[in-house]
Amino acid sequence: MDKAILIVSGGIEAAEAARHAKEMGLYVVVSDRDPEAPGFAYADSCIIADVYGPEETAAAALRYSRKIRKIDGVICVAADAPVTVATVAEKLGLPGIPLDAARTACDKLAMKQRFRAAGVPVPWFAEVATPQDLQRIAIERGRDLVIKPVDSRGSRGVQRVAQVEDLAKAFMFARQHSPTERVMVEQYLSGPQVSTESVIVEGRCFTPGFSDRNYEYLDRYAPFFIENGGDLPSHLAPAAQAKVKQVVARAAAALGIVNGTVKGDIVVHEGEPYVIELAARLSGGFFCTREIPLNTGVDFIGAAIRVALGECPSEDELTPQFLRPVIQRYAFPSPGRVVSIAGAESARRIPGIEEVVVTVREGDVIPAAGDKRPSAAMVLATGATRADAVSAANDALAQLRIQTA
Repeated sequence: MDKAILIVSGGIEAAEAARHAKEMGLYVVVSDRDPEAPGFAYADSCIIADVYGPEETAAAALRYSRKIRKIDGVICVAADAPVTVATVAEKLGLPGIPLDAARTACDKLAMKQRFRAAGVPVPWFAEVATPQDLQRIAIERGRDLVIKPVDSRGSRGVQRVAQVEDLAKAFMFARQHSPTERVMVEQYLSGPQVSTESVIVEGRCFTPGFSDRNYEYLDRYAPFFIENGGDLPSHLAPAAQAKVKQVVARAAAALGIVNGTVKGDIVVHEGEPYVIELAARLSGGFFCTREIPLNTGVDFIGAAIRVALGECPSEDELTPQFLRPVIQRYAFPSPGRVVSIAGAESARRIPGIEEVVVTVREGDVIPAAGDKRPSAAMVLATGATRADAVSAANDALAQLRIQTA
């Protein structure tokens, strides 16, 4: 425990990273504004600070590092807070991505402009200032567009314009999810979408995380993009996967990231990859903490933590050792207040089930379909074949009984 790592966010998905850091022999400091954050259970020390308050967290971390124990590295897991991490790193003189890169990654318009200038393939895009602008663009280019807030987190406020009846309402909905009240549109590109998870070590980009995104409920939740997990390994041909990894590396370089992690959302349209978004952080949903190790044998979260501490994992450590089928799926109960939860233990006993996480409690409210995923639980399954893993995941979901009223 000679080195201390600060994990920004104590959410349930970040808790797994805190536990892993403890197993690595590190002194673990977790910051979150919620005194009951699950990640605090694995922390040696806790800092109460807003994950999305860069200056607040940095000031608290600086006080802690000066008065209690020196912090040697900082990382965020399952929280879209790269600006917070970069601010802490800058104030404490720690390894990390440049603050400019973090800010650009959190501004979808600036990020796309940076990529376009660097020759990184992205869908056509434009800023939209008024509902009338959106109507004009829809007439000129057609309605096969995606409207989104410029600086929201994840899929909040994102809608497919072709499935929207009232364009003015869609514009206002997107704008209300933007802290700076800015909105943009981009061309909707058909084709398989993949999630990637990469570690950049001294300018070299390694992408052991490569998952097909599951969008089987697109029509049910239209015009919103509600993802229902992912499939590993990818269905894409090796040549297509290689193209995706090259584009991710170019995008990370365009942001100026030399050491750090990036999460890619990529669409393969007519055989060519395009960057939808590139987040300068680790993803949620247990992708980096559980799915990648199960799928490849790569200790991805361990490598990311080591990079945050200024260390350099080797190429061998970041190269997949195997490709085991891994399936992630979510449970979507009927909207309403949760009145009972049952079946989790039965689901965990199903062969092939690696993880069952119930994310709601009795009394919580499952919202109607909207811009946030209305899920209540997640299952993670493996198997000798993809079909075996899918079957196990579906059997586990069938055991879960989350009743709402």
